Order: sequence, then structure tokens, then C-alpha cells
Amino acid sequence: MNPVQRKQKSIEILKSNKVPYMEGLPIIEDVTEIEVRSAEEIAKRAIACLIAIQVACDINSGENIEESREFFKGFLKRYGVTNELTELEKKIIFGTPEKQDVINMAWKYEAYWTLIWALGILDELDYPSQICDCDFAINVVADCKDFNEFMKKVNLRSIDQILNEADLIYRYNWACVDARIHGQNMPAQLDSGVVFERHWGLNWLIGKGTDNDDWDCVSTDT
Repeated sequence: MNPVQRKQKSIEILKSNKVPYMEGLPIIEDVTEIEVRSAEEIAKRAIACLIAIQVACDINSGENIEESREFFKGFLKRYGVTNELTELEKKIIFGTPEKQDVINMAWKYEAYWTLIWALGILDELDYPSQICDCDFAINVVADCKDFNEFMKKVNLRSIDQILNEADLIYRYNWACVDARIHGQNMPAQLDSGVVFERHWGLNWLIGKGTDNDDWDCVSTDT
């Protein structure tokens, strides 16, 4: 599917869900313009992200922070992803994060959700109107004794499939941003936080070698 066809397919989905759209919103990248990430790279990013999310959630809920950090440092070693942590994730697990850093990290569940979908572990990215199944999100990793066992679950999706979702979420995000700018409720029951984070995750998936290569600084411009 070329970028123009992909855009038209997305618009048909938007129409079917009664989501506003802008015909002039550009196409996104073509398959030939994408440097594909490996399954292992995505898997390591997903697991490192999930561990940081768990620490952030414990900080948010007032759990014993140092006990939580020590527990999840064990998980970093178990899956061999300590070196995969971003600067913000290190701050959450080892440093002194600001309250907003913690809140933002807890929301990364929704970006992580796109990664396990791309890995073929999640069957589909359903309509972004509600938060993900956090228990499922945790257990797909926690049920594995190590990274190699996790990789046995993986069946990486094609770049075409990933681009289809990236194009669609780009247009969902435009609808959310447009509603916010005009002081309106989110259209068609979209959850703007879920849409934003999915846009983040999908843009990272197609952003290798670009400004979107750094998980902490992915652009979600519309």
C-alpha cells in the first residue's frame, strides 16, 4: 500500500467512527523511507519501558519507593535491559524525578501497548477510547523467566502494518488536538491521552535514524 492509499484507508476508518478529519493533512512516510527496527530492539525497549512504568506507578501510589526500586532493578537484570534505559527512565528508577515526570511515565503504558502489538503479542490495537489492559501488559513480560523466553512469543509485524497504524493514529491525534484547541470535548469518545501515547510509540517504531529515534523525545506533531 502506498502512502496515498494508506491515507485514504485511514480516512475511511475515521468516517466510519464519526471522527473529524482534515483532508489536507499530509501523508506519512513510505515503506522505502523507513529503517526497520529489529524484533530484539523493540522487545528490549518494551521491557525497559515497562519496568520504568512499574516504578513510576509505585511512586505515584505512595508505595515504599526504595523497596520498589530494588525489586525492579532485579527485573532489569533478569531481562538484561539495564543498558536500554533512557535518561528519563534512569531518573525514575535511580534518581529524583519531578512529579510530572512520574505522571508522564505512568502514561507510557499506552505507548508500550503499541510495542507489544508490533511484536505480535497483542492481537490488535483497538479503538483508542479507553486505557489498555494493565494486567495483560505486565504479565506478557512477567510470565517469562528471561529475555530469550519473551522472544519466543514474538512474531514481528510487517512495516506495512505498522505504517497503517501510524498513519491512522496521526489522524486520530489531529482530531484530538483540534478539539482541544477549540475548547471542545474529545470527538467520538476518543481518549486523548491514549491517542497521544500511541502516536508516540508508533512514531518511535518508524523513526529509526531520525529525530524520533530517542524514546524520550518523540515528536507527535499533527
